[in-house]
Amino acid sequence: MRDRYYRLEDAEDLPLQAVLVRIRQDNGALLASILTDAEEVESAPDLVLFRAALLRLQQDLSAIFILLDDPAHWQADWGDLVDYRVTQKNGKPALRFAQPPASPQCI
Repeated sequence: MRDRYYRLEDAEDLPLQAVLVRIRQDNGALLASILTDAEEVESAPDLVLFRAALLRLQQDLSAIFILLDDPAHWQADWGDLVDYRVTQKNGKPALRFAQPPASPQCI
């Protein structure tokens, strides 16, 4: 099963009990950090996403949310990125795929 992450447009929309990872580009390299981390150490996105997953399990957090400076920075190898939009409809968040899921291939 692939990891699922939720993309936020604005950090203020972060739900309680969630971890927030920011991914940005600096001098041609992608860097990520956990924004709720006191140290806010920047590293390769795959390592930071792993740290965020550990944090989510250790602290029983609900999900990992992503802030992207540029949506093109997301790499499919990291998992599925789903748009997260706060809405009042039925009191539940609206989710939709940021990228269409890959179609299954028949073997």
